[in-house]
This record gives sequence, C-alpha cells and structure tokens, in this order.
Amino acid sequence: MQFMFKRTSIPAVVAALLMLTTAAAAIAADSPPFPRLAGVNNGAPHNYEDPAYQAKLAKLNWSLLATWVGWGASSDTTVEQVVRNIKAINPDSRVFLYENPMEVDEDNAAAAVVFEKNDKMNWWAYERGSTGPLLLSPYGKLKSKPQYQVNNTLFTPKDSSGYQQWEWHARWVVQQFYKPNPSMDGFFEDNVFWRPRTDADWNRDGVTDSKDSPQAGKWLREALAKRFQLFDTLMPGKLMIGNIADWGMSSAVLTELDQKLNGGLIEGIIGKHYSVETWSSWAEMMRWYRKTMAAVAEPKLVAFHQVGTVTDYKAMRYGLASCLLDNGYYAFTDETKGYSGVPWFDEYDSKLGKAVKPPTTAAWQKGVYRRDFENGIALVNPKGNGPVEVTLEEDFRRLTGKQDPAVNNGAVTRKLVLQDRDGIILKRIRPVAAPTAPKLVAVH
Repeated sequence: MQFMFKRTSIPAVVAALLMLTTAAAAIAADSPPFPRLAGVNNGAPHNYEDPAYQAKLAKLNWSLLATWVGWGASSDTTVEQVVRNIKAINPDSRVFLYENPMEVDEDNAAAAVVFEKNDKMNWWAYERGSTGPLLLSPYGKLKSKPQYQVNNTLFTPKDSSGYQQWEWHARWVVQQFYKPNPSMDGFFEDNVFWRPRTDADWNRDGVTDSKDSPQAGKWLREALAKRFQLFDTLMPGKLMIGNIADWGMSSAVLTELDQKLNGGLIEGIIGKHYSVETWSSWAEMMRWYRKTMAAVAEPKLVAFHQVGTVTDYKAMRYGLASCLLDNGYYAFTDETKGYSGVPWFDEYDSKLGKAVKPPTTAAWQKGVYRRDFENGIALVNPKGNGPVEVTLEEDFRRLTGKQDPAVNNGAVTRKLVLQDRDGIILKRIRPVAAPTAPKLVAVH
C-alpha cells in the first residue's frame, strides 16, 4: 500500500503547531492534579469578605458562592473584589455564583424585582391554565415558606421586549451579577433536573401535567438548553454549571441537555438518607457518577458531593477514594454547618499528581477497586464486600496525618485490611510518570 503525503508550507505547519500547542496548554489548565476539590459555599453565613474564608476557598479547584443585589454593601466590598482576592491567592481557583431559575421566594426583598415580573406576566406554574393560586416549589413545601414554582418552559407569554420568562431571567442575571463581577468564572444554576418536580400545567392547555410525564420533561429540557445557549452568547468565555443531582438516574433522558453544561453538583450522591449509595449500592452510585460525567462538556467540573460529620474519617475516605476512581471533584459538606465553610482533611494534601490510568470500572483484587496516580494510589472497598485483606505489588507508604493516626501513620505497607465501606490513599515510594501525549511530527 502506498501513502501519499501532502506537501504543506512551513508557515502553515508553524501555525498548525502553534494552534496545537495553545490547545494543549488549555487542556493542561483544565486538568488539575488529584485530588480535585470543590466547595459548596452558598449557605449562611455569607462572610466572603473575611480574608481567612477567602484563603480557604482559594485552596479549592472551584467553589460556589451566593450573591444578591446589594451583597457586600454593609462591609464596603463587592463580589468582584472577593473573587479577585481568591484568584490573587490561587489564579487557578474557579469561582461560580449561585442563582435559581426555577423558583422565587416572596419574602426575599433582594428578589422582589423577579417576583414582581413573574407576577405581572403570569409566568408562574399553575395547576391549570395561565392563572390561579401559585404553586409552592418542592423547597417551599419542605420549608413551609412562600417559595413558588416558576414556569420556565417555552410556553410562557412574551413581555414588551419579546422575552419569555427563561430569556428575561437569564438577561436579568447577566446584568445584575455578571456585568458587575466579570472576574467570576460563570454561574451555577440550581434545579437543572431532567424533569420537573412539580405537577403543573406546563404547556398551559388547561390540563395538569404530571411531573413524571415524558413530555413535561422534554419541555423543561428544551427551555433549559436554550437558556444555557443564551448564557454562552451573553458571557463569552465563561462557564455554566448546575445542580445535576438526578442526571445519573437510569431512567434520566438527557438528550436536550447533553453537553450543554460544563459541570455541576451531584448533590448528596453519598451520605444522606436519599443518597443513591444509601438506598441502592456502591456500584449504582458509580454508574450514576459515570453517566453524569459523560453528559457534561469540558472541562467537566463535576462535584461528587458527600454529606457527613467531619470526624467520620472512614466514611470520608470511602467517598473521596470513590470520587478518585473517575475524574470528578470531591466536595464534602459538614452536616452540622450546611453549605458554609471549607472542611479540610489530611487526604486533601496527598498530592497524588496526574492519573496514570483511566477511570476505573472493574475491581482490582478481591472486590476492591483501585486507581493509580503518579504519586500514589486510591483503594475502595465497596459497601457489602466485607472486610478484605489485599496485597500490593510493591511497598507503599501510608499518609502521615493528625486526624486519624491509626490509619495515616506514615508506615510502609504492602498488605493492608480494608473494612467494609472503606477507602484509603497510599503514597508511592517511587513515583511513576503519567502517560504523555505523542510528540507532534510535521509532515512536509
């Protein structure tokens, strides 16, 4: 078989190599070493002006902050200044601002403009038709507060500017929070679910649509997709992430939302009574995790979110090691403090480096899963596998830590016992190099 090579001019080759080099640099910037860490920090107290809090946030790969019209006025600061301070400490740390497209609190003065606009335009979700009593959102029902469900499908009427609810609100968010805070990396949108969580007349034909209706789900996803496309247009270069807690469901249809977000939060994937790992299995949790990772676009800023107590180190290691089996970002929430503060664990300082092997989908030994990194390994013993002793192919060293010295005691080990629902990070005595991309060869 003969091969024919196309002769390319030297300037064209140089330009092509320059483009590839630039692309490689961008990929490197979006591929931080492990462990990758995220923070859910939109809960009170919102004392982001505190330099100590900023320093803690800067240690994360990305964080999620709350804001509202007028935030920072009492402390003579702005969100923009907070973000700049965080990036001055760590230029690679990304900061996202929280907003909610699906529900509005009547008692929230900062959201009064949004509430009044929805009221004026009848943009609420109604039981039937386009008027009637307002429907409490799921959060409103849970907290017994006047937080009402918005209809952000493509069926709402247009205002005098020709905007439906989804478009008006996106533009309002950009004007209020992006324009004054251009250093932020993008928005986190809450409730980006694959189907509604409220029965309502979503298409306003006089008939209540079940929240489980395939058609209602499609209507919601179609509108969300257009909304994210608009954000991309209005904020070139910025990223969009969201609460994508239910995207991993085996029944989830993601056609319209596939690759429309750059990441998101798998809220409570482990640690709560409603967590998939609680009511199902570790294997189902990992399938859920992988499906979600596959559905988002680069740089795939997916947070594997665990809720628990900060002294349950075994549970934390189990969650972190599970997260490390794929390329997500680990986020831990202290259940006593909610979405505030930055809990820190010895394992966060393990500096594993780059992954040596791709995400793990099969057991390594005796039902235990393993992933290799330049400077160490992560092992997970899934729930239900029972206590297991595993043997490593060479000596590894335990981490040296203060929080759980019985486990992280710095000892050299080749055999170790993992309890049921357990995980561990071990350091290499002799680091290995991660695979590198093939060298570029110019063909003339």
